[in-house]
Amino acid sequence: MRVIVKLILSVLLVVVTACNASVSTPTVEADSLVMRVVAPSLVGEVSWCEGDEILFIENGVRGYEVTCSAVDEKGQAIFNVDPEQDVETEAWSYDAIYPHSAYIASEKLNINQVYIEIPEVQHPTALCYDSNADLRIARHEMCEERPEELVVSFQRIAAHGAIILKNVEEGMLVDEITLTMSGRSLAGKCCVDLVKGVVDYSSVSASRSITLKPSEPLLATNPIYFVAMPLELRGGDNYTVEVVSGDKSFKQSVVIDEDDRLMLAAGGYTELPVTLPDPEPEKATYTFRRVDKVTSGKAYLIGAERCVALPVLSSYGYLDTAEGDLDDDGEIKVQSCENAFVFEAAANGYTICQAVDGRYLYQKGNYNSFNVSTNQEEGALWSVKHEGEGRFRIENLSVAKFVQYHRDYDSFGSYASLQSGGVLPVLYELDGELVIEKPEPPVTPDVEGFLELPAERTDGAYPNALTVPIKVGAERNYTHFYDVDTYTSLWVAYPLESRHMGSYSRPGSWDWNPYISTSDQVNLCSRSYAGDYSRGHLIPNASRNGIREMQLQTFYVTNSVPQIQAGFNGGIWQKLEAALQDMAESKTLYIVTGVAFNKSGESKTINYTKAKDDSKQVPVPNYFYKVVLKVKTDSSGAIVDASTVGFWFEHRAYSDSYTNYAVSVDQIEKWTGFDYFPELPDALEAEAEQNGSWSTFKNF
Repeated sequence: MRVIVKLILSVLLVVVTACNASVSTPTVEADSLVMRVVAPSLVGEVSWCEGDEILFIENGVRGYEVTCSAVDEKGQAIFNVDPEQDVETEAWSYDAIYPHSAYIASEKLNINQVYIEIPEVQHPTALCYDSNADLRIARHEMCEERPEELVVSFQRIAAHGAIILKNVEEGMLVDEITLTMSGRSLAGKCCVDLVKGVVDYSSVSASRSITLKPSEPLLATNPIYFVAMPLELRGGDNYTVEVVSGDKSFKQSVVIDEDDRLMLAAGGYTELPVTLPDPEPEKATYTFRRVDKVTSGKAYLIGAERCVALPVLSSYGYLDTAEGDLDDDGEIKVQSCENAFVFEAAANGYTICQAVDGRYLYQKGNYNSFNVSTNQEEGALWSVKHEGEGRFRIENLSVAKFVQYHRDYDSFGSYASLQSGGVLPVLYELDGELVIEKPEPPVTPDVEGFLELPAERTDGAYPNALTVPIKVGAERNYTHFYDVDTYTSLWVAYPLESRHMGSYSRPGSWDWNPYISTSDQVNLCSRSYAGDYSRGHLIPNASRNGIREMQLQTFYVTNSVPQIQAGFNGGIWQKLEAALQDMAESKTLYIVTGVAFNKSGESKTINYTKAKDDSKQVPVPNYFYKVVLKVKTDSSGAIVDASTVGFWFEHRAYSDSYTNYAVSVDQIEKWTGFDYFPELPDALEAEAEQNGSWSTFKNF
């Protein structure tokens, strides 16, 4: 068993050889080389174990993987080395690395430049660090002849620490922990000069995160040990810990106080305290049971073929499906009522209201899909009749079409006759009271580390602006900085790659942003702005038309600003968007699209307009801009190079090329006051943001 160790270990090498010497160049024939490694039996020192492996280097050219074959009663580790051939040399040198697994082999051993690695994934135990992460190098030794006895010392070149979890539940077990440092490297390759005993931690690839995966779950009240590159955090820096315990997960960031320092020193031991947030209360479970009659005011799941219908999230569409009554026992248990529909009796029929947003299903014209509206439009009245065997005929009284599940499309539509592959639905009634939990508008991004995100403003500008991430499930779509005072997203930040783009048709209308109060939005759902302004996307429809759910989220009214159509939105702006989309087919881009009413220090007149269906006064931006980032990474995913470019436009019609308006990101930062791409390493960011050439960026 290993325990926590100190900086220096004394090591005794006892070498047993048979020698034939000459005066100028000794030649040694060795059948075996026996090395005894002595660890002092002091509290806190390391104990050697059978199977421990070191890289033993003789004369700087020959490396042996040496395994501990035994540990005697005195704690001495016995290593047996079998030289490959006779040796001719005028002097002898010895080096060693522990553990052998840390050594990154190269075609030719160079003891002045040896690469070793602190693993990004470590496997600590309840009492110690992961031995494969505990890096030590021996002091370089020179001898005039092969010695019979050699004493060297090992120097620890990694820092040691432990995560101390607080506010944990009694008996809580930890399955996995990920530790991430802000702007600092924790693990990866480093370069060692064994002769000088010097380590360069910055010359090769590194990772800001370490994942700790114990072979068995550990009690959360115990220290969770790790090994890392030495580093220093100063006031304002932070580290983040993500903890997985069974089916629960916790994420907590710790910010270093302004007057404090946190050191992870080579050979030292540092504890990182983390107070976990209070556990979330157990989610309620709602039960829906299959019925053969409908009661006015009750909530129902619409089901068929072991699936249930999902509400329409845009302004129209078919009812997509999710898993339903999989065991066909007539009962569905869920943790949310968001997929329920409320049937309310009306004259000669029922209205069907989506529980998640209070909008009513209706139909119009010859369409077999559904429309939704907050008002009870014509075509929102349905008859509901039980047809036997739990099946219902739910018929629209205006267009004489009835709801059915279509096997070929795995969705519900409403048709004039039973389709080939069509199935009448069954209804599952909620047992108990309908509860819909509306998500609270996020005020800070929960997307730390995303390269496209600008830094948070600290100068007090835009005091009522919200940073709101928009997601599909757990995956980010885009993040926008929405100012409720001006009803404007001042910037929208998003990644762009080939999978985001496709051939989904453009939705017919816009929708409210569900994460922002509708009173703080402008009603652009059906019609555009007054005058000559179009609903200008900040993240374009064509940059998300490969993933339907993401595309629909680009049609939130908060993604729209008034934009001159002729010569701008339909001209130079669209051509720039298309150029970036073409580039993203082969390379991921990180983009911020923004608006400005003035440059810093400038005072321009601001014009206002209104939406055709709203009385709110909306300011028209005087400027539009984009800043774009590309990066290069190594095999571990660490960023090794970066390039950026910006584009700045006055809001007017253009007849020339967007390439004429390329500027540096540095310049746009001065004009807007925002700090773009702060997640880049400082040195890379400083250099990359000076570029103002489109061709340089394009060829990066």
